[in-house]
Amino acid sequence: MQSVKSITVIIPTFNRRLFITEAVGSVLDQDIDDLEIIVVDDGSTDGTRDALMPYRENIRYIYQGNQGVSAARNRGIQESRGELLAFLDSDDLWAPEKLKTQIDKVRTENVLCFEGVEWFVDREEDREFLDQCEDVMWPRCDASGDVIDPVLDVAEGRYFHLGTLLCRKSTFLEIGLFDESLCYGEDEDWFSRASLKIPFCYFSEPLLRRRFHINQIGHEREESIRSLIKVFGNIKARTAGAYPKAHAVANKRLAAKWSHLANRLADQDRFQEAAGAAWTAFSLEPLNMKRLVKTALLSCAMFRSGQNS
Repeated sequence: MQSVKSITVIIPTFNRRLFITEAVGSVLDQDIDDLEIIVVDDGSTDGTRDALMPYRENIRYIYQGNQGVSAARNRGIQESRGELLAFLDSDDLWAPEKLKTQIDKVRTENVLCFEGVEWFVDREEDREFLDQCEDVMWPRCDASGDVIDPVLDVAEGRYFHLGTLLCRKSTFLEIGLFDESLCYGEDEDWFSRASLKIPFCYFSEPLLRRRFHINQIGHEREESIRSLIKVFGNIKARTAGAYPKAHAVANKRLAAKWSHLANRLADQDRFQEAAGAAWTAFSLEPLNMKRLVKTALLSCAMFRSGQNS
């Protein structure tokens, strides 16, 4: 029978040979006894398996055909033997004191414990990616670090990063696994479900170093936008009734994402679909006249496009 570990760290990876050993090394530097590291390789073809060979005595390496990051994380959870769970993306790094900062809090209280984040790039030409960090909203906490209203904070998009989470495995399973139908925003969807059941706490010290680089999944892709539409729709549905502020802000974010999709479709001259997306955005916020004007303009573009075809 396999022994129970103190903490399981799950690292999903896909074609991150250049970064994965740094990520594993930052977990090994945690100086935590009885630590289990599970690397779930989601179909890499770039030599990731070979890069990890020197670490095989320290990690459990699991290979599966490419199914997406949610499926990889879920596989790691199902294979885990730890009482506590943590996650790290394979291109990010932990500070050496990351787990020790959280472990006592999680062992004494049934909470989801998060920490701060700092961002970095390896190449000067990637520095533009750091611009997206300028408008980050951090969680609102009391003096002890407990998040005052996690349901509202998640609905508003305040910055909880999965790579900073530590929680009990039993708690995670009570909330449920990641939604594998989502290709983007799956962590935010999970946080929304969790906020309805479990208290959050947040330590502001930046103990996760998040790397930005050109090969990351882009939030401007149509698939990513549609995935976030589903996420925000889920949050809106979950907060209906008991959480009016969270419901209202989720509706606003959902409308904005439909409008974002309209822009992306219009860029591809898919004007009929773009007008439909813009109309959906307006129907969610019928007092927003800018959305009505946008719908009208895209409808005209659709008409002109039809005449010219």
